[in-house]
Amino acid sequence: MPSIDRPDGRLFGGIFLLCLATLMYEIALTRIFSVLMWYHFASMAISLALFGMGCAALLVYLRPGWFPPERTRQIAGSCSVLFALSVALFFAIFVLFRLQPLIGFKVLSFFHQPFYQPFKQGFYEQGMALSMLPALFALYLVTALPFFFSGLVLALLLGRYLADINRLYFWDLLGAGIGCLLIIVLLHLLGGITAILAIALFGLGAALFFYPPAPAPGRRLFIMVAGLLLLAAAIGNVTTGFAEIRFVRGRYEPNLLWSGWNSFSRVAVYPSQSQEMGQAWGLSRNYRGPIPEQLGMVVDDTGYTTMFRDGDGRYDDFFRSNVIALPYLFHPLAKSLVIGPGGGKDVLVALAMGASEVRAVEMNSLIAEAVNDQFAAFTGKLYRRPKVKLAIDEGRNYVRRSPESFDVIQASAVFGRTAPAAGAFTLSENNLYTLEAFRDYWDHLSQDGILTISRFIFERETLRLVSLALALLEEEGAADPGAHLAVIKERGLANVMLKRSPFSPEQVETLRREARSKGFRVVYLPDERGGDGLFNRLIASGGSEAFHNSLPFDLSATTDDRPFFYYMLKPSDFIKLFSFPEKSSFEDRALLTLRNLLLVVTVAVAVFLLLPLLIWRRQALREEGALHRIVYFSCLGLGFMLIEIGLLRRFILILGQPIYALAVILCALLIFSGLGSLLSGRLSSGREQRALPRILLALVLLSNLYIFGLPHILDLAMTASLVTRCLVSVLLLAPLGMLLGMPLPVGMKLLHRTPDGIPWSWGINSATSVWGALIAVVLAMNFGFTITLLLGEMVYLLALLVVVLPRRQISAN
Repeated sequence: MPSIDRPDGRLFGGIFLLCLATLMYEIALTRIFSVLMWYHFASMAISLALFGMGCAALLVYLRPGWFPPERTRQIAGSCSVLFALSVALFFAIFVLFRLQPLIGFKVLSFFHQPFYQPFKQGFYEQGMALSMLPALFALYLVTALPFFFSGLVLALLLGRYLADINRLYFWDLLGAGIGCLLIIVLLHLLGGITAILAIALFGLGAALFFYPPAPAPGRRLFIMVAGLLLLAAAIGNVTTGFAEIRFVRGRYEPNLLWSGWNSFSRVAVYPSQSQEMGQAWGLSRNYRGPIPEQLGMVVDDTGYTTMFRDGDGRYDDFFRSNVIALPYLFHPLAKSLVIGPGGGKDVLVALAMGASEVRAVEMNSLIAEAVNDQFAAFTGKLYRRPKVKLAIDEGRNYVRRSPESFDVIQASAVFGRTAPAAGAFTLSENNLYTLEAFRDYWDHLSQDGILTISRFIFERETLRLVSLALALLEEEGAADPGAHLAVIKERGLANVMLKRSPFSPEQVETLRREARSKGFRVVYLPDERGGDGLFNRLIASGGSEAFHNSLPFDLSATTDDRPFFYYMLKPSDFIKLFSFPEKSSFEDRALLTLRNLLLVVTVAVAVFLLLPLLIWRRQALREEGALHRIVYFSCLGLGFMLIEIGLLRRFILILGQPIYALAVILCALLIFSGLGSLLSGRLSSGREQRALPRILLALVLLSNLYIFGLPHILDLAMTASLVTRCLVSVLLLAPLGMLLGMPLPVGMKLLHRTPDGIPWSWGINSATSVWGALIAVVLAMNFGFTITLLLGEMVYLLALLVVVLPRRQISAN
């Protein structure tokens, strides 16, 4: 029976704080997973949240007697305390890793290359990939505990106060939306590990709101003591770092020199090994001069760069002897743009080659802080030198807005795989390497300018760079595309050069002579086209469709709609991953991770969500209207994730920094969805029956405008100021966000006459969202974001069909 009491301000405040803490914990996990394992695990955080909430909702549905209605608020308060304690338990794991590094190594070794191999490609044996599964499953369950307790509160309250579900859902989404903004501040001020404790404090605050105004003295005392302990631990970690992560590139690093967190990364500096200094990437094997002292710097777990000791010109020959210096042979006083300079190697090469001006565009302010401030005496404040101008910005976005042209645009082994705080939502694949990005670079080259991008030759991505160049030259109508290209390598590092004008015979000979003197190897030059190598065959084909179809992997040019530069499988081959190949490239670790996540999620959902229903509530599945409720709320969970992820990825291009996409887009989407839920509460019971089909129809029709019209609108706004771009993004999301927030609360009221089935429907919505978060990744990787968004629209269309079926078929219990 519906409850006779109504929710008050304290209850709404508790929901707000708990959902705020839940969303912050979810995003904090993306950061910590990126540092300890790979950024690919960031995609797991969102499925963790939804899985935990789905399990909680199922428990409420299967065992309602455990949760008496008259004790709903006390239970909500206790669950909030358990949420806080389970979050604090996650912090305790890092204390254990610090005290017992061997334990940390054993846990994390599943997720790392066994040996650091700078000039060779590592491989995964089948056993290594399979051994990840138990650890991954255990990690999944442990980190899902806070979401379980949070979901328990929401399931109880939604079922208890069905008549006020619109307002409850509003405060839920409002808290989550504000959490998107607040976690950015916490990560910047406290770092990822200490932020965990702050999130636990918010959970305790939610408990105080949920408990009656005068809770038992012992209960209040416990909360106060727990809060003081969490606060003391947070202060202690900020001042002493007793629980900070000291793992770098998969190994324990006791001599960590410095580390810092911001909202989208963790940067650590450590002493380079002698082997790393003597075998600098791209350095001529014939070089016999002095080698500068170096410090290693790693962003999260995979983005590696190096800082060099300032030698006041002493080490110029060291930098001139690198394969990435070749483009400057034709521009001795070059105006250069370096995208992602990191520790400064590309900048030092440009200066050593006589560049008149170097524009360094670095997305991560922590890297600039390390070079200019933390290790200023070591680097000589590289980015403050007279010829160097530093811009903290995303490279692609900066180039698009710049009115200047450059003689050399350079990007050497830029790791676009480093996850932002939005990692779980935006996927953060590389928009530096798409056809549209190459168009932006081309338009900002001088008449004889050169775009030079260096990557490891054993990576197939180097071939994809050539494919992108060929696709661009085809659009440009180049008479001889091969004359604009040159590829030269030094051991593992290859320099791919795309020249706006054709290489002249004299310039080709200069490259050949320089390669011979430095011991570099020519992979491709315009006058050497007769070879049988893959590069020669690709260029000779002009990047034709027939050539791409003949290859066992996908080298086609990536686009802004499908920006997965590192994904080389053809769509039909993705399924073959589930046959567990005996040996896989280490570069395929993302795919193996995604496969394992799909397996773990599928098993977890089947065991914890579906199997209990079949065992204890099989009869409920046969009740009239049950199938329609299952389909309807499944559609809402899956459709919302497909649309949300597709939209978030597209807004990265206009906002530049991926973190802005999280702060602005996800926050706006959640808050406007909450407003939509609040507005839908004005519908009377009679009007809901007529309004729901119209809401879903409007959502489907409006989605088409976003799918096909949004890219053109965003392109026009690209050159506006950041404030303007943020405002445009918020305004664009307002109508869609409000519509997305209406179907769930209206459907809950319409399809349930009593609150008994509310937890079940909430759990169904969560379970399908778990799959949706990962399925959206798979769809986008193989077919692009437009297809992902269109499928999201079709799922909502299916929900519309369920609603418009004859009323007798959707009568609810």
